[in-house]
Amino acid sequence: MALGKQFKHILVAVDDSNLGQMALVNGIHQAREDNAKLTIISIFEKGQLNVFDFFSKESTTAAEDDVQRALKRYREMALENGVTDVDTRIAEGKPGEVIVKDVIPAVKPDMVVIGSHSQQGTEKYFGSQSSYVANNAPVTVMIVR
Repeated sequence: MALGKQFKHILVAVDDSNLGQMALVNGIHQAREDNAKLTIISIFEKGQLNVFDFFSKESTTAAEDDVQRALKRYREMALENGVTDVDTRIAEGKPGEVIVKDVIPAVKPDMVVIGSHSQQGTEKYFGSQSSYVANNAPVTVMIVR
C-alpha cells in the first residue's frame, strides 16, 4: 500500500464560521501529523462592510483589529495543539483570487485547507471561493465540509 504524501507547509484559510473553524482544526491536525509549518490566513473583505463603515477609518481599523485578534487566537490554538512552526497573515480582497494569485506564490505552501462555504448569505468568505481555489491552486487543496 502506498503511503500518503507528507506535507511540509500547510496554508489554512480561516474565518469565524463553523466551516472556517473546521478548516483550522483540520489544518492543525495535518500540520501536527506531518510536522509541517502552518500558515493561517484570514481575508479581510473591506467590500463587505456597510457604506458607513467602509468610509470610516475608525470602523475599518476596528474590523481589521478584530481579524488580527482572531489570528492571534488561532495561532495560540495551533501552538497549544502541538504545531511548532506557526505563522499568521491577513490579506485583503476576494478570498479565492487572493489566495491563489497572491498568498500561495508568497507563502509557497504544498497544501491549502479551506472550508467548503462559510457564513450565511452572499458568499461572505468562501462559498464558491473554495471551488475557485480547488480549480486554480497549483498545490493540493483540502476542502472541509
